[in-house]
Amino acid sequence: MDIKPLGRRVLVQEVEEPEEEEEVTEGGIVLPDSAKDEDNYIRAEVLAVGTDDSIEVDVGDEVILSSFSGTEIEVDQKEMKIIKNKDILAKIE
Repeated sequence: MDIKPLGRRVLVQEVEEPEEEEEVTEGGIVLPDSAKDEDNYIRAEVLAVGTDDSIEVDVGDEVILSSFSGTEIEVDQKEMKIIKNKDILAKIE
C-alpha cells in the first residue's frame, strides 16, 4: 500500500538505534529504557513527503523529531508516523 501525505505532512519510520547495555544501579536494580528521561526524541527515516513545496526534507533523509509528535499508523505490519513538517527538529547529514 502506498501512502502519500498531504499538505505539510511527512511520513516517517523510526530508525532502530543499537541497544545499549542495561543500566544497573549500585544496589543491583536494573533500570529499563522506559525509566530513562533522556529519550525525548526519535530518530526516523523519511518515507514520503506531502504536496507542499515548503517541505525541507526528501525521501531517504534521516531526521530528529519529538517522541510525542505525529499520528502513529500501521501499514503492512510496519509502524510509521505521519507528522507535521514543523515537528521535524533537525535533519541528520
